[in-house]
Amino acid sequence: MVRKLLYSNTSWSLISNGLTAILGFVNLALIARLFSKDEAGMWFMLLTVYTLLEMLRSGWVQTPFIRFYVSARHENERRQLTGASWQLLLFFTIAISLLLLPASLFKSFDQPAFKLAKHYTVVWLFCALPFQLLQWQLQARSQFKKLAAVKIFFALLFSALLLLQFRLKSGINIIVLFYGGIQLFIGIAGMAFNWLRLGKWTNTSAERKSLSGFGKYSMLTMIASSLLRSSDQFIIAAWLGPSALALYAIPQKLVEAIEIPVRSFASVAMPAATALYHKHDSQGLRKLFYRQAGFLSFLILPLAAAFMLFPVPVVNLLGGGKYLQSAMLLRIFCCYTLLIPLDRYCGLLLDAANRPGYNTLKVISMLIINVVLDIAALSMGAGLYGVAAGSTITFLLGVVIGWVQLKDILCAFKPILFWREGITGFWGSLKNTPIPLK
Repeated sequence: MVRKLLYSNTSWSLISNGLTAILGFVNLALIARLFSKDEAGMWFMLLTVYTLLEMLRSGWVQTPFIRFYVSARHENERRQLTGASWQLLLFFTIAISLLLLPASLFKSFDQPAFKLAKHYTVVWLFCALPFQLLQWQLQARSQFKKLAAVKIFFALLFSALLLLQFRLKSGINIIVLFYGGIQLFIGIAGMAFNWLRLGKWTNTSAERKSLSGFGKYSMLTMIASSLLRSSDQFIIAAWLGPSALALYAIPQKLVEAIEIPVRSFASVAMPAATALYHKHDSQGLRKLFYRQAGFLSFLILPLAAAFMLFPVPVVNLLGGGKYLQSAMLLRIFCCYTLLIPLDRYCGLLLDAANRPGYNTLKVISMLIINVVLDIAALSMGAGLYGVAAGSTITFLLGVVIGWVQLKDILCAFKPILFWREGITGFWGSLKNTPIPLK
């Protein structure tokens, strides 16, 4: 049983995301201790803006690239898709950089919270371009061991840099530059090892059109999804400043630990769900949803309970004494963690079933609801607690919307299937998984 679990792609994805998340928490704790709350808030805002733009170009290229790469019939088609993905990503990065140059002159970017984002977002986008493509190509080829190595190596290098910071005492600007430099270095190294491929750059107009055609929906979905997560931070930064943003970001990053298994399973499930859709196997799609979403809900329950019962020592361990105000926020965030697998797999099935427009509509609806609730909470003086509570309501409504959109596949809501498929069904399928020959 253990050997079968370790050989599965899901396990490698879970291991890589788990280890990188642990290192990410170490890095977060180091940032919180090495720099002031204002500087930490500026760092979190840079990550927020960068992640938002990275999700935008990922949505445009990554989802359709993996989907079409998996279903490609011959190697030449895969090479053309690879070349087209490079071209689209380069075009996007140059275009967004040109748009950000005049935008950086706006007075709103002169607020302290946006200081690092104003100067370094474009630098990170260019440095991360080969690093990002490297991960997409490895995922599309189902080379999850190599993908795990790439993710872990990046996190280890950045952790080592932050540990050296205790001796070097460099400014946060230097840390920002090294973060981008590490991504560029790993991307170039991936090309040297032939893990990152250039593909074919000529006669790719059809592939670019196909990727863009599907990508326009997944791009809107990912940008809305990223805005859904980052809208809280933008509003808090503009309304309350960088210190409040740092207080909010600490528990938010902790809750992301609960999302690690969800992201890991979903990244492996996307090719399988796409294949089931092409076979017109609605029952298989329904079983995949209940099995994986149910198993993940039971899997994250103990961690959510631990965060709920012991928020003060958890926050103190991560951020130190100056972030103890974040303990109650952590408790509020834990209220919606069990909704995360349901929301993620509703979106996954919509994309796999070739309904990206529905998924986009769902996420945009959630974004609008979240922004309205955030502004209402801050206007009424509810502060950070009101903003966190609004996120719980938003995700609950998102699950309802997604279920309605998938009613022809998921049919009626049957809680018993989450136990039957999620626990007994998952372990039963694992027993029947063959161990690959070495």
